[in-house]
Amino acid sequence: MAKKDSEQIAREIFKAVEPLWKKQPNTIYAIRVVMPEFKHDINVFFEWNKIGRATIYREVASYDSGNVDAVMDAVEVLKTKYNLTVNLYK
Repeated sequence: MAKKDSEQIAREIFKAVEPLWKKQPNTIYAIRVVMPEFKHDINVFFEWNKIGRATIYREVASYDSGNVDAVMDAVEVLKTKYNLTVNLYK
């Protein structure tokens, strides 16, 4: 699989998340990027929860280990250009 650039990854994630973003009151939305210690892939989840309720997750993307730097750069693009909340978990 060819390496992708950070702008392309950020656009892919934003397009996958945009229909899930309902903009309901008292709801918290965020993107979770999970890089497991012993696995080689990077998973991206969209999470949302109403205040006082359980958090709901949906996987929106998965990238192989060759794209680690591009995904980390894409996280910065999502934070600055798209003004999204992104949490990193290792």
